[in-house]
Amino acid sequence: MPYRACVWDMDGTLLNTLPTILYYCNQSLAHFGLHSIAMEDCRDLCRLPISHFYHRLLRLGGCPEQDVERLQPAIRDYDCASYLKDFSHLTEPYEGIRETLEALRDMGIKNAVLTNKPDALAHSLTRQFFGGLMEACIGQTPQTISKPDPRSMDRVLDTLHVQCSEILYVGDTDIDMQTAHNSGAAAAAACWGYQSIEQLMPYSPEHVIHAPGDLIEIFRR
Repeated sequence: MPYRACVWDMDGTLLNTLPTILYYCNQSLAHFGLHSIAMEDCRDLCRLPISHFYHRLLRLGGCPEQDVERLQPAIRDYDCASYLKDFSHLTEPYEGIRETLEALRDMGIKNAVLTNKPDALAHSLTRQFFGGLMEACIGQTPQTISKPDPRSMDRVLDTLHVQCSEILYVGDTDIDMQTAHNSGAAAAAACWGYQSIEQLMPYSPEHVIHAPGDLIEIFRR
């Protein structure tokens, strides 16, 4: 069955948010008298669940292990508050994303976002960078299920009126590959994101895409 919808992860797939995350992490570390981290350190952090993110951030910043538990809530709150003041600072779509979204739309393909990012932030970023190109944006709320639970895809199905077998889910992490397969959708591994293709291949994605434009040929088949 041909794909009728292209559903996208946000961070590391549609948007390069790594410079944003690095900026606010280093601002937070400096506030607590710790040293800055490098971009590759930040990339590694983005592969961690949030429950481990700030512990690792503090250790990378030179915080002694005995102080980590005490400082974790404080640096998390400071980082989140700073980020919310200007959460699109330094964020940009990856090269070729807008052109690919426009091409898919013109082919009659439905584009949508499915992300574990908070719903309000996801909607704001979608409006800012992809206004008019997405038919749905599904982020996290207190009532919703997170990826990779297959139920996370339910709101996409309800909004787009498609079957899971008609969806190609594009993402850059193992969580995205699992989300696609758990829900019965096909997975496309994006090679430009936060995890390497070597980390994604064990999850057997149906497609490997090296640039966003590769999707156009897939949807033409």
